[in-house]
Amino acid sequence: MAQAPSTPPDLTREKLLEAGGQVFAECGFHGATVREICARAGANVAAVNYYFGDKVELYEEVLRQAVCAAPDAAMREAVSKLQPREALRRVIRYMLGKFGSASRPSWTMRLMAHEMAHPTPALARVVDEIISPNYSTLRRIIGSLLHLPPDDNKTRLCAHSVIGQVLHYIHARPVIARLWPTLDMTEEGLDHIAQHIADFSLAYLKAYPKTGKKSS
Repeated sequence: MAQAPSTPPDLTREKLLEAGGQVFAECGFHGATVREICARAGANVAAVNYYFGDKVELYEEVLRQAVCAAPDAAMREAVSKLQPREALRRVIRYMLGKFGSASRPSWTMRLMAHEMAHPTPALARVVDEIISPNYSTLRRIIGSLLHLPPDDNKTRLCAHSVIGQVLHYIHARPVIARLWPTLDMTEEGLDHIAQHIADFSLAYLKAYPKTGKKSS
């Protein structure tokens, strides 16, 4: 077994995750090398094996950070106790805050762009572990508002519409900055954007005919 580096373990692991995020974002999974990641982290080349097992496991952990588990388990539990309208508002604000936080590493969007263009087996595991539970929570909330099952096609379409509105402000940020340079992306600004997305979405959900029949 590789010996633990002299640097405090938690610090070395965090440095490897940050360096891994940068290198994977620049080169993609296949183009990235453990040697380059360790060099940027200031760690021994054995450090990746010691802390993660191999390059694949490091990449999977970096990918988890990129999707940032928003909303996380604690958030899912919290919204389960709220009325559907308030739960939807809370989830939208939480997602926007997680994805749009100024403290979020700059490499995350580039990494996700690589992963979407060239999916790796890690994507399926991260989807099953993180994204799918969050997606189920959102569908339950929206299904309650529509009086439709969570797996109904209309419920899913509405869930994707909400997700799309949130991700627009993240993925298109460089374009938005040129089209709308005065847009405030501070915490107060994110509050305003989240409120608009929620109001916009709830207006449609309220107007949708409550037939009680599945649309799928």
